[in-house]
Amino acid sequence: MKDAYFLYRGEEKISFTIPREWKVIKHTCFNVEAPSTPIGDLVETALANPVGSPRLREMANEKTTVAILVDDPARVTPVSTMLPPILSELGEAGVPVENITIVVALGTHRSASEKDLEIKLGKPVLDRYRVVQHDCHGDHLVPICRLSTGTEVAIDPFVAHAHIKIGVGSIFPHPMNGFGGGAKILFPGVSNFEAIKEHHFHYTPEPGCHLGNIETNPFYHEVCRVAEEAGLSFIVNCLFDARERVKEVVAGDFMQAHLHGIEKSKKEYAFSMEEPADVTILSASPYEEGPQIIKPIIPAALIATKPGGSVIVFAGCPDGMPEPMLQAFDAVFAARPEHTGRFAVNAFKSSTLMAEGAIDFNCALFFALVCAARTRVTIVSEDLDERTVKRLGFHYAPSLETAIRNEQERKTEATVNIFPLGGLLLPIAPSLKTLYEF
Repeated sequence: MKDAYFLYRGEEKISFTIPREWKVIKHTCFNVEAPSTPIGDLVETALANPVGSPRLREMANEKTTVAILVDDPARVTPVSTMLPPILSELGEAGVPVENITIVVALGTHRSASEKDLEIKLGKPVLDRYRVVQHDCHGDHLVPICRLSTGTEVAIDPFVAHAHIKIGVGSIFPHPMNGFGGGAKILFPGVSNFEAIKEHHFHYTPEPGCHLGNIETNPFYHEVCRVAEEAGLSFIVNCLFDARERVKEVVAGDFMQAHLHGIEKSKKEYAFSMEEPADVTILSASPYEEGPQIIKPIIPAALIATKPGGSVIVFAGCPDGMPEPMLQAFDAVFAARPEHTGRFAVNAFKSSTLMAEGAIDFNCALFFALVCAARTRVTIVSEDLDERTVKRLGFHYAPSLETAIRNEQERKTEATVNIFPLGGLLLPIAPSLKTLYEF
């Protein structure tokens, strides 16, 4: 066996070895030194140096109404730390407290609890400012435009009627939009269910709609067009290192600041992937929440690994997998589709819900089915049992050693990728035109 490698689970390192006959072609090693500048200071610096926009305090006055869109409690954006400098800047412009509404951009997610909101926003903000949670099925959403496919887009009334609309979020690699953050806080963040469903289902299987790509990405361009129609005024977005720690903050015009942040993010965790490997071994860290653990599998299975190859994922998932999601997988497999990848692509192209509720549940289903159809995915987990993993359509192994031994029996000689932190994985490959062709 070769020298030991390791995968991260939080701060813990999980060691393993690979067979001598296996050749490592990519082993990512990121900077592990923690950022030293407090997040509040990073926000203040970004607000004082906006990209492509005047400062907020120059845009507002005592008569201005403001909607601050923040991502929901499931996201890691440190909103409670970011809001005080933003609110202070608005206060310097003379905007009264009663003119400011904080809108939790839930997209198609369920409402957050009071406790979750207190953690996300901070008790002082929750006590002092008007806070509303977006309802994608609400009766009073305001129409603003139509998608290119024809479906009407309507947004939260507090956002629609505000003079200034500020988006607060984070820039991460995103499997369809290329990168998260930017305009996504408005669409899908505060938009209507039907428009979100139509947009996500129509564009996800389209060429160019993949991780790390914005240049030729119609999913991303439609998101930006809707945000422009709605008048998204300004964004404040966090940039993270590979350990999901805030390293920098960008602010300003929603497109220009977002693009600026994307380029900085690429320097943190993007890397060239000249050729896919036979086997990819990775940690799902820092993702440990239910459907979120599927995110690292997407680039590993669709970009870093050859079709028909194998992906081994070490995944922590202390709260388990939501039963409604597992039941959705049960229903798909009960239908006995001839090919799970084609089934998923056809469902999206026909705008057919595979699971009731949040659209991201359906996206998780889509990518799990596509990845399992393209590669052999094995989950190694101390939190998920074999039955749960098999309900997801994946293989199970109780340890990395067992998973690697199983693959060695299938591939005596193999090329290997090793990604100790798979959660912020951004492999840049020469061509990704056939991801969803089966």
